Amino acid sequence: MTRRRVLVAGLLGAGAVGGAVALQRADLPSLDRMPGVSGWSAPFPPELRARPVPVGRDALSTRRSFGPARHVYEVTGRPSAAFVTPDLGERVDAWLALHRRHVGQAADEVRTFGAWVAGSSSSWHSSGEAVDVARLRGGGRELASLRHDVWRDAPASELARRLRTYWRTAAGLHHEFADVLTYLYDDAHANHVHVDLGRFGAERPRLIRRSRVQAQGVQAMLVHVWGRTDVTVTGELDDRSLDAAGQVAADAGRPEGLDASREAWQAFLVATMQRD
Repeated sequence: MTRRRVLVAGLLGAGAVGGAVALQRADLPSLDRMPGVSGWSAPFPPELRARPVPVGRDALSTRRSFGPARHVYEVTGRPSAAFVTPDLGERVDAWLALHRRHVGQAADEVRTFGAWVAGSSSSWHSSGEAVDVARLRGGGRELASLRHDVWRDAPASELARRLRTYWRTAAGLHHEFADVLTYLYDDAHANHVHVDLGRFGAERPRLIRRSRVQAQGVQAMLVHVWGRTDVTVTGELDDRSLDAAGQVAADAGRPEGLDASREAWQAFLVATMQRD
């Protein structure tokens, strides 16, 4: 078990609600949603109320690749080691497999601005539970660029293509991570997308209506992938945005509402990844 899992398990066993981590129990789905029954949903994972616990590099796993993709440091363009927790490494592996399956791009190189950084308890990088993704490459060519700073001034047709690829790629990251910080979050994220395990730990995320980054993601996907000109990227999930995204999920077989189950959230994201 990772240090996070041991800590959370101990808190749950003791029934603690304070200290470094506090858990907020989310509403569970109705009992009639059983496996094998249409519309069944797994219980919502609880949000972790945690702060990063800085660790030394030696306490982390050394990853020179994620799935079939070697890790390359974007600054130098050279292969390098990434120091991460096992949970983060496995989640990046899963994202790349999801990207290959639903976007159709087989990356053999993932370029980042790094994962672990020695630092304070305000950064998930300090605990090896965050990574800043810049680009995916395959067969010696670029597949997906998350470097908005590089191409944001491109001609309209090129910009539209870039944004479509960006947000299809970001949909996969949202599938695996709750906190996905894009160029919409602030200028510091114009050259990468930051993801971390801070909100749900080892559990895959669900939609949280109050999350600004998830709202930005939903709205940008609707605009740049689904062509919804009636949706505005505000960072607040209004009824129009929820209805539009909910219809995508319903068409994919999850009609219960985007924030009603993790499966509906995932259905919207997978459909977005698949939309060529």
